[in-house]
Amino acid sequence: MISRGVLAMVVGAAALAQEPAARIEDRVRAALATIDPAQIEKDVRTLVGFGTRHVLSRTDSETEGTGAARRWLRARFEECAAASGGRLSVALQEETVPCARPGLPREVPIVNVIATLRGTSDPDRVYVVGGHYDSRNSRGEDGAGIAPGAVDDASGTAVALAACRALVSSAFPATLVFAAYDGEEQGLLGSGAHARALAAAKADVDGMLGCDIVGNTLGMDGQRHDRHVRCFSYAPSGNDGSGRSLARAVAYAARTHVPDFAVKLILRGDRYGRGGDHRSFFEQGFPAVRLSEPREDFSRQHQDVTERDGKPYGDLPEFADFAYTAKVARVVVATLVELASAPPPPLAVSASLCRDRYDTELEYELPAGVERCEFTWRETTDADWTHVIAMEAATPAGAGRRKKATLAGVCLDDAIVGVRSVGADGSRSRVATPPEPERFDQRRRAATAEKDKGGGG
Repeated sequence: MISRGVLAMVVGAAALAQEPAARIEDRVRAALATIDPAQIEKDVRTLVGFGTRHVLSRTDSETEGTGAARRWLRARFEECAAASGGRLSVALQEETVPCARPGLPREVPIVNVIATLRGTSDPDRVYVVGGHYDSRNSRGEDGAGIAPGAVDDASGTAVALAACRALVSSAFPATLVFAAYDGEEQGLLGSGAHARALAAAKADVDGMLGCDIVGNTLGMDGQRHDRHVRCFSYAPSGNDGSGRSLARAVAYAARTHVPDFAVKLILRGDRYGRGGDHRSFFEQGFPAVRLSEPREDFSRQHQDVTERDGKPYGDLPEFADFAYTAKVARVVVATLVELASAPPPPLAVSASLCRDRYDTELEYELPAGVERCEFTWRETTDADWTHVIAMEAATPAGAGRRKKATLAGVCLDDAIVGVRSVGADGSRSRVATPPEPERFDQRRRAATAEKDKGGGG
């Protein structure tokens, strides 16, 4: 697809383009240094100590049930707010929402704990990180029995807390939201309410990172899997869309800032036949991903604390790997620093293949005030971007914000192309890809097939 000479130039330019500027690298490094596995363990054990955090568990105790858990979470976020210079606000989102789960009331009260770190110059652009603090045992309707929920999902809630602690003393152009969701186990109730509220407010949510089941590394196969995290993302069709773009941004942040830990892109919305809080955001049209451990142990999830045939069951902290959860937190923090520091993504208007050579012309529009961008591409079968070149290497043309760039040697028939903004500090936005050309409508396709049942172009 690409000539050897062009490929050599591209590889060299790509290496240069992907090297992060010192300023963003320093900001990420400082934030990552605050991530403490011991603090994550303390947070998880505290949440487990409430006995159960079922959405219908007691709310009148300071030591047991979901009411005690949410008050504890609010106090932890408010501790962060005290160090934010007034920029972090903490609120409870309380609603009564429909519930369709057997054995539960048709309407269920939920309470989300939401901490918002308002952006400086671009506060309407929002990035969300969240875990669900509710838990359940083998009986989904049981609001009284023990349901520790150490990995599912005290681990993800602890990541959101760790990210808030790491970032609260910094200022970012965009707004960061740290969320602890209620009622996930009963049908994504809390995240659904939050995503709907953001959509109703016409919030520009440029990314939601759902952290759910990010604390176990010992698989049911007896093998330890602790070197990567899975990143699931929905796409309306094909392998692109804003959710897949966000997933690739998470992978970029990990490669760049957390090189000893990988992000594995799973081109599926979620685990097979299952769902999580990021789906609520996808359904509102927001880019969203789910981070989950490589190999889940189903004897831990949604299980009563017991023993069967000599094997322990139950989601207890004794089976959690807090060092692993800390690594996931570092990926989350690196992603948030990159995206919230960077300008918004460009608008990728269109792409076309030159008819006299195997070059691709990309038309794009940079956000106001943005002066730099870079271009990416990959073959259609590749999960992630394989080539990156700087703006200057793509022979840009055009005045003002609407421009065109020629990607030499890139045959658009075989490739996906995109563009991302680059901040003055070297931070990178998500990659924006142009829309696919409109397909023939069904009647025209049917008429063509009837007229010519032979070959095609």
